[in-house]
Amino acid sequence: LNGLGFISIIPQAPIGIENCYFYSNNQRLKAEVTFKGWKFCFIESKIENGESIASSLLAKKVKFLQIDDANFNHVEHIIYMDSRRVSDDIPKIIQMNKKGILLRYEAKLKPSIWHEVEEAEGQERYAKHMDKTVDFINNRLKKGYCANNRVMNTGIIAYAMGTRSTTIRSLCDEVYNACISLEQPECQILWCLLSQPYVDIIKAVESSKIQSRLGL
Repeated sequence: LNGLGFISIIPQAPIGIENCYFYSNNQRLKAEVTFKGWKFCFIESKIENGESIASSLLAKKVKFLQIDDANFNHVEHIIYMDSRRVSDDIPKIIQMNKKGILLRYEAKLKPSIWHEVEEAEGQERYAKHMDKTVDFINNRLKKGYCANNRVMNTGIIAYAMGTRSTTIRSLCDEVYNACISLEQPECQILWCLLSQPYVDIIKAVESSKIQSRLGL
């Protein structure tokens, strides 16, 4: 691809940050990932690479702190970033994260979970199990959850661990387990719903407050 003039999908590691880890189930990316300043972390799986439901769900293991290794243990701050949403504002993100979890609202205003459901139905891997997902949402709404919760973007999530780590991991476990059981990789739907009891540890800011390189 490089010979044909395509730009690599592997981003440079955040500027000035020593401990940057790039998780992938594709060993062939290791040399380029390392060259770009990351520490390559291989996730063992039998899943083929690509934009499948299975590979998307595998990525949630990293996003929602389901990886049991030294990079996730005994640290004060963990900042997860999608490969297309890398930010160099790491010190600013840490400084802003006073409650435990910091993330951005979707740039496009979505005041209800149903707005996210409607948009997700336009992508096959999200739509495939949407019936189960909608049933899950409606069951939670009957239990007192609210549909009118502004949708947050999970492309960048900062976790301030410390004394809040148990509660943070509890929320992450809930969202991850729902993604897996529903076979639903559109985690923003499930985060919008399941994060509601955890409002005391979550701060969401407008997308302009945390800049990513591609503006996503």
